[in-house]
Amino acid sequence: MTTLNVDQRRAIDRQKEQLVPAAEQLLESARVVDISKKKLGDSQFKNLLAVANETESPAVVVNFIRYQIGRDGKGTSWANKAAGVTFGQQLIDALETGAVAQSFAAIESHFDGELVQVAKIELIRHFLGFASRYLKYLEPQRKQS
Repeated sequence: MTTLNVDQRRAIDRQKEQLVPAAEQLLESARVVDISKKKLGDSQFKNLLAVANETESPAVVVNFIRYQIGRDGKGTSWANKAAGVTFGQQLIDALETGAVAQSFAAIESHFDGELVQVAKIELIRHFLGFASRYLKYLEPQRKQS
């Protein structure tokens, strides 16, 4: 496992200011308050975080989200559509081209070689963590069933 130096860690930490509101905005725009807690709850997001924490590969995280979208045949959680795009796809977009990708682009010069992937997965872990916390915050507003 490759470790990041202090300057690289600081670069990632500075991006948190952009990732926190981006994670919150994602959940707002995806209208998770309209998704039942039983369909998309803490445990599902914890499973996603566990996948992110167990891998060094952003592609593995995206694959897991796609799997969750595919499992949601009724479109009641990961495949729930707000603004015409599923929640899961909005999450993938945030990772691949949105907030997380933009955060990495802002600090890319600090990383090379295999550290590029390490930095990307670190940003993904932070983003998903912020989204998970905000999901918990939204819980009182969400549907029960």
